[in-house]
Amino acid sequence: MRTNLRITAAATTALVAALSLSACGSDSGSKESDKAASKPSVSAPATSSTDGGRLGATTGGDSAGTTGGTGGTSGGTGGSGGSGSATGGQGTAKPAKANGKQSGGQSGSGSGSGSAKRVTCTGSNVKLTATPVSRPINHVLLTATNTGKTTCNAYDAPAVKFSNAQSPIPVDKDTIPQSVVTLAPGQSAYAMIRTQGEPDGTDPYMTSQVVVYFRGAVGMESVGRSAYASLAKPVGVVDAQAMATYWQSDMSAISAW
Repeated sequence: MRTNLRITAAATTALVAALSLSACGSDSGSKESDKAASKPSVSAPATSSTDGGRLGATTGGDSAGTTGGTGGTSGGTGGSGGSGSATGGQGTAKPAKANGKQSGGQSGSGSGSGSAKRVTCTGSNVKLTATPVSRPINHVLLTATNTGKTTCNAYDAPAVKFSNAQSPIPVDKDTIPQSVVTLAPGQSAYAMIRTQGEPDGTDPYMTSQVVVYFRGAVGMESVGRSAYASLAKPVGVVDAQAMATYWQSDMSAISAW
């Protein structure tokens, strides 16, 4: 009986010892696990705000330089690795200027007018000469030469008055040119004057000076300064028979008028 009790007590003691050892092992394993969990992972080291930019340029360099950094390759301000910030380093791209200027270029502007300014030919910008011609008889050739620096238009016909006339002589409508006579500096326009026609018993008066008034683009009014031309020799004039042509760019158009 005592032997059985001793065996039972020994077995109980052994069981308690085994349970204690098991509990200790479990405790120790739990503590080891907790220690392991509390240690930082070697493969994913913690990063501080100071190392954020470095991380973006090294371990995250590809993302800062290509995909992660808007200031890397695409933005142009982060260089090869982007300008890192505490959160991984995003670059800031400078916005394009909206005033049309390109880098290193100039803004385009155009002004050119493309056409030369023209004025009216008057006594201020032309030199007038009057030359009697042998054929046809009783005719005087007027030449108006542009002495200015700007192209001028010789509109319509010259308003011609001789020294004793009260009003300009009539104009032959059959000599209207196809277009306005335009004179570049140095060019000349021509007009012919008939001083008298067939004799009808009217005595001509003699004159050695011609006065010309210039007309504008609209109407028959005179514009600007008049011009005077002296004749090399006096000519006889009958106002009722005198007539003038329109200005011409080609003298041959009125040489036989």
